[in-house]
Amino acid sequence: MGLTIHYELRVEKRLARAVVHELVQRTALYARKIGCAETGEVRCVDANTPGNFWYVTLERQGERYVRALPPLRGWLVEIWPGEGCESAAFGLCQYQQKTPCVTYDAWTGAGCGWVFRGHCKTQYAHEHGWEHFLRCHKTIISILDFWRRLGVKVEVSDEGGYWETRSEQKLRGMVERYDGLIAAVAGAFKDAADESASRPAVESPIFARKDFERLEAEGRREFGKDMNAIRGLMPG
Repeated sequence: MGLTIHYELRVEKRLARAVVHELVQRTALYARKIGCAETGEVRCVDANTPGNFWYVTLERQGERYVRALPPLRGWLVEIWPGEGCESAAFGLCQYQQKTPCVTYDAWTGAGCGWVFRGHCKTQYAHEHGWEHFLRCHKTIISILDFWRRLGVKVEVSDEGGYWETRSEQKLRGMVERYDGLIAAVAGAFKDAADESASRPAVESPIFARKDFERLEAEGRREFGKDMNAIRGLMPG
């Protein structure tokens, strides 16, 4: 839970691996240039590399299931904008164009070129103040802009609305709204744990906020109806 940027990078044509490596290497240099807290080394990935799966939803006889496909080949770099923010991977990989099923071959949607899906949760950078959060969030957006300038197709779903609007005011309103929701949910779980000795103690960075009680009250006021559904999901 928390404000997140989701993104997809895609090149439809068959680029040489050396060209893909160069694109990712440029991204690493750019991330260092704009002051990322940490930038990893560019690394080659293949089917034996953990993670980086391409998820395909398949249907058979009225049932739906998800299959995780490892990359056939690719290059990635991982960057970390700063405290509280998740790290984010950027790069391009190739995956199977089709995946065999019991009765048919299904298209994976990965195409015949290069593609990568990633995400970065920036929410908890806000625990270190608005300016710090803004810098972390804009760092990810800046790298995605950089990929677009490289000629890569970039699709983004920014829960803060900044990608589409470039409005710091809107972004601030959204991250504060998420703060309220997280405080309300964390508070509800903590209350439930305090009432039952059989439940483990609840920990969350949100409890360290000096304005936690205000955030919790605002969250419960705005998301009160949803909180009832969340309480129903709590273990007995």
